[in-house]
Amino acid sequence: MKCGGIIIKIFILLFYLLVSNIDIYDNFTYVNKEINIFGKIPEIITVIKEEEKIKTEPVLATYHGPITAYGPDCYGCSGITSSGQNVRNNIYYHDKDYGKIRIVAADKSLPFGTIIRISDLDIFSEPILAIVLDRGSAIGFNRKVYFDLLYPSEKETNFFGKRTATFEVLRRGY
Repeated sequence: MKCGGIIIKIFILLFYLLVSNIDIYDNFTYVNKEINIFGKIPEIITVIKEEEKIKTEPVLATYHGPITAYGPDCYGCSGITSSGQNVRNNIYYHDKDYGKIRIVAADKSLPFGTIIRISDLDIFSEPILAIVLDRGSAIGFNRKVYFDLLYPSEKETNFFGKRTATFEVLRRGY
């Protein structure tokens, strides 16, 4: 009979997960206690998706201005960012707090590791997160372009041109 009780508890747990619409493959953070399949199933589990966590981050500064794009193979580029990141084969950075995010070049007043949320950019349906890991001679708040978004190659940036976006600083430096 003990085996039957365990099977029933497992069935209840699976039913609970199905009914509560929790996708076990998504990256969730469970705030309350963990589910113990051999104990009582908690009545309420508070679940926060990583994307929702990012939306509630305090904004440290907001800028609105020009953005361009560049590739690691651009004229005068070595494929290594000013911070020492090799971007010849990867335009993303994995941050311990924000996960997989894009790389941007920015003004020297924003230290390496600064997290920027870029929104109101008509080529992306949702805001994107980026980390400052590079500089550029034409990049800066007192220059023609505020930020420069990294793409896999310079050829892929031809469509981008110079656009206007909103930039929110979510973290300064590492």
